[in-house]
Amino acid sequence: MFLQLSAAERSRLRGVIQASLAEDDATVVSKNRFPLRRPSEHAAFELRNDDLRVFYRVVDNEVRITLIGRKQGNQLLVGGKRFTL
Repeated sequence: MFLQLSAAERSRLRGVIQASLAEDDATVVSKNRFPLRRPSEHAAFELRNDDLRVFYRVVDNEVRITLIGRKQGNQLLVGGKRFTL
């Protein structure tokens, strides 16, 4: 999915990931970073940036990004296809 983003979106998302997940505690809840309400086999946390969504897990103080998707209405698109967590 990362390659399907425009260069501007990739750059913006890199900055958001760096600031929110690498430089800050990725498990602390904020307006745009929070644990998923329902358990998922894919991820435990969600990071929002405009219509982009980054799903990740924290394992032994390491952030592992598992999915990057785009929210369109009430649907999540990963790789251009509808995805259900």
